[in-house]
Amino acid sequence: MSITAPLSCQSIISFNSLKDEPNPRVFLEQFPTSPVYMVPSTKDTDPFAEAEKVTVMFQNKNVCVLVPGVTFDIHGTRHGRGGGWYDRFLSRLPRSWLKIGVTTPEHLSHAPLKREVWDEPMSLLALIHQDTLTLQSVRKKL
Repeated sequence: MSITAPLSCQSIISFNSLKDEPNPRVFLEQFPTSPVYMVPSTKDTDPFAEAEKVTVMFQNKNVCVLVPGVTFDIHGTRHGRGGGWYDRFLSRLPRSWLKIGVTTPEHLSHAPLKREVWDEPMSLLALIHQDTLTLQSVRKKL
């Protein structure tokens, strides 16, 4: 199921894509007037301190958080690179902020992925194929 209603992203937290990750540029182009904060791309950055910093910066805003991953499933489960940085970062953000998994159709699993207790599920998925963006709602796990 795709989302056709516009998102309200007053501010966006994004990432610098690695060579094997989709570029979030296609998503960011949909919100040309929204301020964008880029999460540092170094593992040395403390995810808890970074979460605290952006929470203060964007308090009382509708925030969309773009999240990279290796694989996502249709239930919003995300598997990353195994270090847990994004799970720790996301765990400290306000629950009202939209967590949007950025992926390609090839990295979207229709079979459920194993979700650990520390895994932070996505609110939406942004599927990027070439220069096309499709927002997909996540299905509740049964």
